[in-house]
Amino acid sequence: MKSFMRNFGSLPTMVVLTVVLAVGARLIYLSVQHHAAVARVTAAAVGATYVKKIEPALQNLAALAERQTDLAAKVMWKTGDFASLTSVSPATNTFWMSADDKVLGARSSEAETAGGIASEWKSAEPSRVLPQPTILGPMRLGSAWLIAIRVPVAPGNAASAPNVKGWTVAYADLEELIADAHLARLVDAGYDFELSQVEPRSASARIFVSSSTEPLADTVVTRIGLPAAGTTPGSYLALVLRAHTGWFPSSLLASEIALLAFLGWLLTFGTHDLVHELQRAKAAVAISRRRVHLANQQLAVEMQQRLKLQETFDHALFHDTFTGLPNRRYFMDQLDTALRELRTKRRVRIAVIIVDISRFNLINHLLGHTAGDDLMVQVARRFEESSSALDGTLARWGGDQFALLLLDVASPVAALDMANLLQEQLRSPFNLRRHQLSVAATLGVTCVESGQERAEDIMREAAIALSIAKRQETTKAVLYAQNMGQAADLVSLEADLHLALQKHQLLLLFQPIVDLATFKMVGAEALLRWRHPVEGLLTPDRFLRHAEEAGLMVPITRWVIEKAIGVAADWRLQLPAEQKFYISINLSPSGLRDPGLVGNVASLLREKKLPPALLKFEMTELALLGNVAAARESLQRLHEMGIQLMLDDFGTGYSSLSNLQLFPFDMVKIDCPFVDRRGVFQANMSMVAAMIELAGSLDLTAIAEIVEGEAAASSLKAMGCRFGQGYYFSEPIEADAAFRRLRAQDSFKPEDKPTELAVMSPPQQDGSQTLILRRLQDPSGTEPVTSETVIVRPLEAGRAHEVIMSKREPNRREPNRRDPAETLQIRPLAEDTSSTVMMPLELLSGPLDHDEDDDEDA
Repeated sequence: MKSFMRNFGSLPTMVVLTVVLAVGARLIYLSVQHHAAVARVTAAAVGATYVKKIEPALQNLAALAERQTDLAAKVMWKTGDFASLTSVSPATNTFWMSADDKVLGARSSEAETAGGIASEWKSAEPSRVLPQPTILGPMRLGSAWLIAIRVPVAPGNAASAPNVKGWTVAYADLEELIADAHLARLVDAGYDFELSQVEPRSASARIFVSSSTEPLADTVVTRIGLPAAGTTPGSYLALVLRAHTGWFPSSLLASEIALLAFLGWLLTFGTHDLVHELQRAKAAVAISRRRVHLANQQLAVEMQQRLKLQETFDHALFHDTFTGLPNRRYFMDQLDTALRELRTKRRVRIAVIIVDISRFNLINHLLGHTAGDDLMVQVARRFEESSSALDGTLARWGGDQFALLLLDVASPVAALDMANLLQEQLRSPFNLRRHQLSVAATLGVTCVESGQERAEDIMREAAIALSIAKRQETTKAVLYAQNMGQAADLVSLEADLHLALQKHQLLLLFQPIVDLATFKMVGAEALLRWRHPVEGLLTPDRFLRHAEEAGLMVPITRWVIEKAIGVAADWRLQLPAEQKFYISINLSPSGLRDPGLVGNVASLLREKKLPPALLKFEMTELALLGNVAAARESLQRLHEMGIQLMLDDFGTGYSSLSNLQLFPFDMVKIDCPFVDRRGVFQANMSMVAAMIELAGSLDLTAIAEIVEGEAAASSLKAMGCRFGQGYYFSEPIEADAAFRRLRAQDSFKPEDKPTELAVMSPPQQDGSQTLILRRLQDPSGTEPVTSETVIVRPLEAGRAHEVIMSKREPNRREPNRRDPAETLQIRPLAEDTSSTVMMPLELLSGPLDHDEDDDEDA
């Protein structure tokens, strides 16, 4: 059995088994005691009820004896002789008896019964007693049990007088006395009963009436109150009750024991002996219910056996089953002790090393879990050999991890040296099932010099160092540093991401897509945001990479699709039937690889009754490269449903023309404007025009992204691009705000906002005859001024305190308009310490015109 437990059991099994057996047995015992106590109280109350029905019959018998005694006293008062009562006929079931227990007067039909009662009374009373009313019985006369009450007769009914001439005796059949109590109803109520009398000399009970053929044991006894002032020894009755099923529900007890036995057997076969012992104990208790002392001894024996069994589990509770090393719980206890010693200055520095064995899962899959366990045992023996000379604790931390606590470490370098020594122990191959395998390990090390930290924080630091070591290709042992705390933030962010969907923290914003001819909204792109409870509103670049690594992109993509389709369905119901619009959704590489993508989209469209033309999907070229065949099949099925597809970020990735022909794209999104290698903003007209022309030649609709100013919008429109999207038109907005703009068909062309002060970055010269200045910003507001760039001819130096700037280009909307001056004169520019030059507008001495398109050119 021990060998079986050692091979089959594990630490969690042992812990749970101990808890289940100890707590379960205790609860069963308390339940039995509780039910038994409640049942006994109930039985006592029932017995008292029936006793109250019997006692009035005894009181009536005593009253009959008193009445006959009064009659006898009156006769004696007249005659002065007790023997004269022979001439007086007594009542039924009564007679007179002389002081020497002889019958003087009785009915002829009752003479034999009276004689028998007198004889019983004489034998039950060997010596003279005080003259007081007494009761005898029940006594057996013939086939009946009788109860007799005698009352002393004295002249004037002076019962207390010492000179008693005789007795009045009244008797009744026991069955007649209890007939009105209907004791048989106790059987229907679920009780067995006995009407019995205890013999004081033999300590045995005489049973007069019983519902059972066997004597009852473990009963509730209710004594019947007798009316006489004194009784003959042994002449009292008791009503004894016992429940049919015992004092606790047998079915409940059986179910509780069965549940405990099942759980114990399920956890480990080693509890088989204990279950049988409990069953034997149950049988022993059932047999020895009459002997409470013996039952208590048996219970004490069982408790001792349980204590012995618990002692056998103590070692397994704090040690790993396979390696024999201390387990995680023991390690944490030792770490807490070491931290207390640090706080009390008994130690200077401690270190914790977590070792993660590489390829452990691969070995489990290829050679089996038994081989993996054998590998851990061999690794444990090697690590024990390396750390045996050190003051510390080596423990099995997890499935493929070990933890080493080092006490009194000289320096962090010494801790790293120990980590490297552990790595050296793994260089020799391991023999596993006639295979020689080499394994490696990554190690996370942390050193602690202050005992103010918690054990959990120290292990977290070692785990962070271990995670960083796993990312490195060369160094496999990493010492924790304070700046590694950012890794913990990433772990926390990833953990929060798992709850984001459940707690409805994700939301969609919509950035309008505008017709460049009318500046009216024709659609919107659904953009994902995360309303983090601590970090605030997060953009996808903050969390999508973690979602990919955590495998959450598929459920997030499905949520975005469901949400966007729901918004589109709501808009369609509220907009006029002739008004067209669409919502585009970004597909990530993981979302595109989802085998249930097409079915999920089709199901949602049917559920919302939404035409597929109102939905478009965007994906980048990178999303198509993982599995071209699967991506093509999914996109083809979506396209056949009537959903249009967009190639996003065209011109910034591979820009492969084969992808445009291989996949069924309907639109391309072009990032605009472009930035050259020097970082200077410029609308690369030729490249953008070429891509727009290429899209048109392939019968693809071009949409320009990142349109940030009027110049870009005007240039794109001139190149033949029909649609644009960017902050120049609108930032991403809530669904309700986007719907209001769509329904109102408001123009998205920003209004001119003149400003008193313009801020522009320092100009840079590209070697040509022009200077290109970066766009001006209005410091008094949040919106950029309308012009993206200001192009001026080379500046000419005039007087010492003046700079002469050539006149601006003609107004594009009014080409015939002429400025009255050939030049503009401005005072020298004042430059602050920042990277921009501040130029107040009121310093301009020449005329300045403001039109809708060029209010930023100043």
